[in-house]
Amino acid sequence: MALMKNVLGFVVAIIVVFVFTNAGLGQIAGQSSNALATANDRSTGVMVRGIEADDLRSLNLWTGVASADFAAGRHAVIGRQVADALAIKVGDRFLLIDPQGTRTPFGVAPRTTTFKVAAVIELAPSAEATITVYVSRKGFEELSGGAL
Repeated sequence: MALMKNVLGFVVAIIVVFVFTNAGLGQIAGQSSNALATANDRSTGVMVRGIEADDLRSLNLWTGVASADFAAGRHAVIGRQVADALAIKVGDRFLLIDPQGTRTPFGVAPRTTTFKVAAVIELAPSAEATITVYVSRKGFEELSGGAL
C-alpha cells in the first residue's frame, strides 16, 4: 500500500459490495391468481399476489407509500418485466383484469381494478417472480371478489 501511494500518488482501496436481491418475495405466503395487466395500449399476463404491508417492510423494500396506504389502497409492487411490458414506472397507473370475474345472466363479467405503481423491483430468482404483481390483501380481495 505504501509502495502504491509512493508510485501512484494515491491509495487504492478495495470495496466489497453486497448485492441483495428480492428473492424473499417469492417466499411470502398469500393467495395468488392470474390476471391481465394493461396500460399504454399494451397488455401482459401476470400473477397477482395479495400480501401484507408488513411483508414489504420485512424485506426492507422502500416503496414511498406508507404501510397503511398500501394496505388500504390500490398500490402495487411490480417486477421489472411487467413494467417494461406495459411501459410504466413508479407513479403510473395500470389496470388489472380478473377474467374469472362475476357471473351474470349473460355470462361471466371480468372484474377490473386500477392500481398505482408503488415500486418496480428486479426479481431474477425465478421466472414466476418476474411476472408477479404484489398488491395489498384488500386490493386482491377487490380484484378476485373474495377473501384471502
